[in-house]
Amino acid sequence: MSQMARLLALQGVACLTVFAGFALLGQPISRWTFALLVGIAAALAAPLLHQGRWWRPIHLLFPLAVAAADILAWPAWYWAAGLLTLLLLYGGVIKSRVPLFLSNARTMALLSQHIPANARFLDLGAGTGTVLAWLARHRPDVHSCGVETAWLPWLIGRMRLRARSQTRWERRDLFEQPLAGFDVVYAYLSPVAMPALWDKISRELPPGALFVSNSFAVPDQPPLLRLPVGDWKGSELLLWRR
Repeated sequence: MSQMARLLALQGVACLTVFAGFALLGQPISRWTFALLVGIAAALAAPLLHQGRWWRPIHLLFPLAVAAADILAWPAWYWAAGLLTLLLLYGGVIKSRVPLFLSNARTMALLSQHIPANARFLDLGAGTGTVLAWLARHRPDVHSCGVETAWLPWLIGRMRLRARSQTRWERRDLFEQPLAGFDVVYAYLSPVAMPALWDKISRELPPGALFVSNSFAVPDQPPLLRLPVGDWKGSELLLWRR
């Protein structure tokens, strides 16, 4: 079951539970109180489905957002515009099941410590080019390449990296990107993508090169190092050496 399916299922169970509780008590409940209690119940239950800590605020805020949308009664074209934006931003998830994750400054500083001087660096699923932009500012010796398939993140990355001569920015599926010639390959994807990515790493990554995954492990492949990032999400960098 995907994370989105789990979110909707858990929200549904929380909604029915809260509704049943107040029905048994015979007590009326306001829209906002109902939404808040559903959000709290879903957020508390999220760990039971092994969802990361960042899903808890999503569970908490989701029913409140639904209640707000119902009150606002926006025109239909608002929702059409929102859907189009989501498709441009997350359209690749339908095929790859890899959402948009952005690496924070702590992660990039820690990652930089393990990138050799004058290295050739590849970011698979590079989002909006955050990592490449950071390296261009702080590690101008690194020659980097990023690949992203979703249209809106790719466009944002293209605009922010257009003046960076030491970076290459490609729109393509990450599994179609050759790995030969790179010293460090970095990915911040999802658990679903890791087995297939490891197969690709095993086939294509040159001997001695470094593979770094942000937060997501490879099944049955213990990493050489696990480095805590120290952020609020409990992120860590997992390193493998070919």
